[in-house]
Formats: sequence, C-alpha cells, structure tokens
Amino acid sequence: MTWTLRLPWEGEQIADREAPPGLAFHVLDGSGRLTGHFRVVP
Repeated sequence: MTWTLRLPWEGEQIADREAPPGLAFHVLDGSGRLTGHFRVVP
C-alpha cells in the first residue's frame, strides 16, 4: 500500500507523496481493545 492520508489541518491535498515510508502495527487484545503503533522507517 502506498498511501498517506493527511489530517484536515495538514493541508488540502488528500495524500502526501513526499512523506517518508512508515510502518503500522495493530494489536487487538483479549478484551477487544485495539492499539496502533506507527513508526517512520529511517
């Protein structure tokens, strides 16, 4: 996937193709809580 959505205050463009690559890990625990970890790949 090559898509970086921007938040409303980050400008009018839908995607930022100049952003560095990133990685996201999502963990769903036994109680149903979802935790997301986002990191920029150096």
